[in-house]
Amino acid sequence: MLNIRNLRTFVTVARAGGVSESSRLIRRAQSAITRSIKELEADIGVQLFERRSQGMLLTGFGSAFLTRIEKAFAEMETVRGAFKTASIQESILDKAPIFTLSISRRRILVFIELVEQRHIGAVADSLGISQPAASQALREIEASVGVKLFIREPKGMQPTPLGALLGMHMRRALAEVRAGELEVCALRGAIAGRVVVGTLSLGRTRLLPRAIVQLVKKHPNLTVTTIEGSFEHLATQLRAGDVDFILGALRSPEHTLGFLREVVAHDVLSVIVGKLHPFAKKRRVTMSDLVSVDWVLPPHGSPTRELLEGTLKLRGLNEARVVVETADLAITRGVLVDSNMVTAVSAHLFQEQIREKTLVVLPVKMPETRRPIGILQRTSSTPSPAAQLLMANIRAIGQL
Repeated sequence: MLNIRNLRTFVTVARAGGVSESSRLIRRAQSAITRSIKELEADIGVQLFERRSQGMLLTGFGSAFLTRIEKAFAEMETVRGAFKTASIQESILDKAPIFTLSISRRRILVFIELVEQRHIGAVADSLGISQPAASQALREIEASVGVKLFIREPKGMQPTPLGALLGMHMRRALAEVRAGELEVCALRGAIAGRVVVGTLSLGRTRLLPRAIVQLVKKHPNLTVTTIEGSFEHLATQLRAGDVDFILGALRSPEHTLGFLREVVAHDVLSVIVGKLHPFAKKRRVTMSDLVSVDWVLPPHGSPTRELLEGTLKLRGLNEARVVVETADLAITRGVLVDSNMVTAVSAHLFQEQIREKTLVVLPVKMPETRRPIGILQRTSSTPSPAAQLLMANIRAIGQL
């Protein structure tokens, strides 16, 4: 694991083109700068600079790494600007080491985890350090920026607006550092590391599993982590840089501001029942037939529920009589198998049960429910090579 304190020195040398000028700019001894660069190169496992008599010239590895580290520093400059806007003394902020990532990784992780977990004891346990050490790390960060970043409450620690903002940009900065390491590995011909995908229901059954299998078969040093949750939860993690991209049914543009939307496939709702349902063997079923039956559907406000309700309204029919409200597919499946209820859902989500004929798709067409399935990325982000490969696989499968 690389020492992030060396990143400021790396960027300074890359921009200045030599050790002596860098020494003047950041007021460090030339020997210390040389030592930092050697340590960083050892951590990454490649030579970042060519040493020449006229100065230090970035190698191809160094250029790729610099692009990512500059993005990380840009995140920290953005949040420094927010602190200045809040009328915090500029002389303090200009010297605060956190904005140049010139503090230990442990202190950064303490802060990031505290924004997430809101309890200093839980943070200490998760990082394997003592609670006094975690508290000290927080005090040092707050002292360096000249403002309290958390409000101490009986039930835990509540981040202030500036504290929450700093946490988000720090997470993004660390994500860029990790991506820089992965890009260097890719240039060495070794695609390695981890891809983190936020998954909504419609991305989990067909697109993502096949894409993952293809990826790890070709690149066995890669790992893929999926995070499931509501769209709101995953969007927060995407904004913070904790996931590389989200895959699933695309929300409307007004709900995805700040994200790049890419459609990779389309889906329509199907009406599904258990094999013992009276309609299961009918050759002709209409939407009018289904208005009087009992439904199991997701709660109001969910995309599936809104699509079905819009279709019924468009056709001049009454609202569905919903007896069970649940977004849990396992519960929905169990209810359908053991009752005469019906649901509207993507058939892909129950493809195994449909293939085994425990569930049946009724011959009801709802073209009005056609919706895009796709990828969401942060507008300002550049995916890691591994994430780009996984997305390429998803696109290819979406076209099948």
